[in-house]
Amino acid sequence: MRLPVETIDEILGHLPPYDEKSLRSCSLVAKSWLGPSQRRLFVSAFISPETYQSWLDNISPRNTGLLRHLRSLEYVPRGERGSRSLCCINDDLRDYLPSFCQLRSLTFGSMDIKPIAPAYAEFFFAFQYTLSSLALFSVSTTLNAFVVLVGYFPNLRNLEIHDTSFEAGSSPAPHLPYPLRGRLLVQWTEETDRELFLDQFPGLNLEYEELVITGEYEQRLVAAVEDGLKYLKVTGCA
Repeated sequence: MRLPVETIDEILGHLPPYDEKSLRSCSLVAKSWLGPSQRRLFVSAFISPETYQSWLDNISPRNTGLLRHLRSLEYVPRGERGSRSLCCINDDLRDYLPSFCQLRSLTFGSMDIKPIAPAYAEFFFAFQYTLSSLALFSVSTTLNAFVVLVGYFPNLRNLEIHDTSFEAGSSPAPHLPYPLRGRLLVQWTEETDRELFLDQFPGLNLEYEELVITGEYEQRLVAAVEDGLKYLKVTGCA
């Protein structure tokens, strides 16, 4: 008996979240079970130096039917901490990016995004209007590059900045085409270079309703968004 797709989805929906073993078994039940199982199995991906070769060996960029299911991508490039730049995505993931047409969440870790230009941001055209969450972990950037990156995604509603260092750029920061809205989470250690960001941040187009500060309290952050702020959470601050 061939079950309707809706029934298969209902059955799979009762599995515990991230139960990969069961989902792999379900994908082998019948051809009609493959798509619904893959859609849940491939909802997120973590690409790191340890998993990069496995990604290349097992996921073909031509498998658009699989890649289009991806909703969350965490990318930590090859090489030493901070030694790889955003333009390396053109080499590492260039053939895959056009298929990430449903990506909602993107995380960059341990990389340098200072050389970014509008042409680099356009690598992400496939999910320009679907991306709603962006997180930066241990990233070095300039304010120029930061504005270009976050300004490329008009529906960005969640921005996380973890131990991100900001340096002076060679030219004034471009104007943000869209207001920065939704939720902002900021986490800095004492060693993080953030003065430039704090000085320039109030001049950006800001309409944040939620602000979360972790690590060290910064009144300048609160002052920059207080007009529209509805929720403030401060944790681990002296």
